[in-house]
Amino acid sequence: MNSFRIACTLLRNNLQIYGFYLIVLVVTVATYYNFVAIQYNDTFAQITARLQSATVASMTCGFVLMCTVVFFMWHANGFFFKQRQKETGIYMLMGISTSKIGRVFAIESMLLGMLSLVLGLAAGILFSKLFFMLLGKAMYLEAEIPFMISIKAIIQLVIVFGIIFVVLGFKNFREVQKSQLIQMIHATKAKPVVPKLNYAKGILGVILIAAGYAVASGFTRWISDLLSASMATLILVSFGTYFFFGSFLTIVFSRWVKAKHMVYKNVRLVSVSNIFFRLKSNYRSLAMTAILAAATVTAFSVSLAFKQYAKDHELIEAPYSISYEGSDPAVKVKVMEAIGASEHQLLGWNPIHMVPGKVEYTSGQKVDFNNDAYIIGYSELAKTLQFLQYPGSETLLRQIDPDKTEAVFIINANTLASPIRVGGEEIRWNGNTYTLKQAKQVPVTGNVPKFGNKNIYVMPDSAYEKARERGPEITFNGIRITGQENSEPLVRTLAGIVPDGKVNGTMKQFAQDYYTLGTFFFLGLIMSIVFVLATFSTIYFKILSDAFSDQEQYAILKKIGMSKQEVERSVYLQVGIAFVLPVIVGIAHSVVAMDMLEKVMNVNFFLQMVLGIGLFVLVMVAFYVGISKNYTKMVYEE
Repeated sequence: MNSFRIACTLLRNNLQIYGFYLIVLVVTVATYYNFVAIQYNDTFAQITARLQSATVASMTCGFVLMCTVVFFMWHANGFFFKQRQKETGIYMLMGISTSKIGRVFAIESMLLGMLSLVLGLAAGILFSKLFFMLLGKAMYLEAEIPFMISIKAIIQLVIVFGIIFVVLGFKNFREVQKSQLIQMIHATKAKPVVPKLNYAKGILGVILIAAGYAVASGFTRWISDLLSASMATLILVSFGTYFFFGSFLTIVFSRWVKAKHMVYKNVRLVSVSNIFFRLKSNYRSLAMTAILAAATVTAFSVSLAFKQYAKDHELIEAPYSISYEGSDPAVKVKVMEAIGASEHQLLGWNPIHMVPGKVEYTSGQKVDFNNDAYIIGYSELAKTLQFLQYPGSETLLRQIDPDKTEAVFIINANTLASPIRVGGEEIRWNGNTYTLKQAKQVPVTGNVPKFGNKNIYVMPDSAYEKARERGPEITFNGIRITGQENSEPLVRTLAGIVPDGKVNGTMKQFAQDYYTLGTFFFLGLIMSIVFVLATFSTIYFKILSDAFSDQEQYAILKKIGMSKQEVERSVYLQVGIAFVLPVIVGIAHSVVAMDMLEKVMNVNFFLQMVLGIGLFVLVMVAFYVGISKNYTKMVYEE
């Protein structure tokens, strides 16, 4: 029988072992196909021609997905090889050369990859229509995206995953070639040794994590470039997590094992000792689990946050049905008559009085382009927020009410996210110096030409009145009508009435931000599902490996009188520690990541973060209970 037939037979016999691994690979391949298909879908590209958010987001998610799946496959492949070391030794004992055994294992690995590629591609194509429907809904697209099979996406998918599977097959071949018979035969009897304590690496791990957290929390003060701050945080925290589980945790457990009053109680000694002695071989999977947990919680929380942010930001960008600039009473009368003659009804009219101004920061900070901004009085802002029925306006107005030497900074409506911090800064305007009390983003003019891209400074009414006398004062008219979705004919009519024809209709400027945020919302949810599967799989293979190793140990403990209830308590404690440690570290990482996002977008995502963490913890608890029961059955069979 040649190597290929043997590999096919082995794959068929081991499909039950590969089950969970195969499911993750199929989901990953299907997801990657749809991510890539976004770039090559001509209809989708035409619909979203004026923005690149979907393409950029899909490329980013695809890259992150590939990095995740490579780490996961490398880890799972190592687990499978470890579990088959004795099988390899038996083949060698039968006289089969290591080269042939290596070829068989390499071919089996590549066949498994091909199987996952075929199944995943079929699933990806089958659900691509649903994928684009949901993506279009998340992006508020009205046009229908027809079903199509992207040949370019298939080619890219086959090339990328083909390279990964070939590399893993070659790795298996090399591992078997380097194996020795005695080592393979006694692989399952090999006992873990006491891990060496490395205080330098342990302390370095904690320092790196702390440094990463510090960069994330203070990047607005130290690093102006968001990308640099994000990469610095990612690198510091990733290496810190690696050293934390590899060295610092070893130091902690070595002290714990020596604390007799804590360990020599019930079944703790067995559980703690098992974890401690296996840290040398398990710390990589623990670190990877922590990073995957962080990615899962962050992806899900960010998706929810973007969804809510897009909903809240609509009022800031498009507070009015119609708007125009002008203070001529005659024009106002004609506009009202035109609205009355249309099929729409006038719901409200909000004139906003403001003056253009030059604002300079005493610190030299450049916030406004050419120092150009708009100045309004506090009472004008209060009137506007009350007109718009802005949620929480009463409390907000009490908080920001400026005294004679204070002002309030209103971020322009065109800014989707900004890490600018100007609270406490001093500004010079109209020959006077003011201290910025707070920085807020609230609806005033909306994201309309001339007004939407300029920041607004709210001054005390007395200061504004003095500036108003010097002029020139301009009036922005915000109008609300019924049926604004169908107001384009009315807008064209009003354009013939208003001087220069500059009338802003039902605002769609916010649509681009909706497209962007909607894309990340949907793709973030998909990524969080993949991350959850990868997290579960990593923990599953790690726990399963420990269970195989513990069978002999628990068999001996059973013979000397250890009851099934005691075994269960020991297993639940051991598995619990393996779950809790990486999950806690991962959640801490995700909290820092969400805090960084809050600073960038100047909003609070506490509720979304709590929801993301809570849901992840619930799912992990359910998985923990299930795998603990499975572990107990494996090590304690009646």
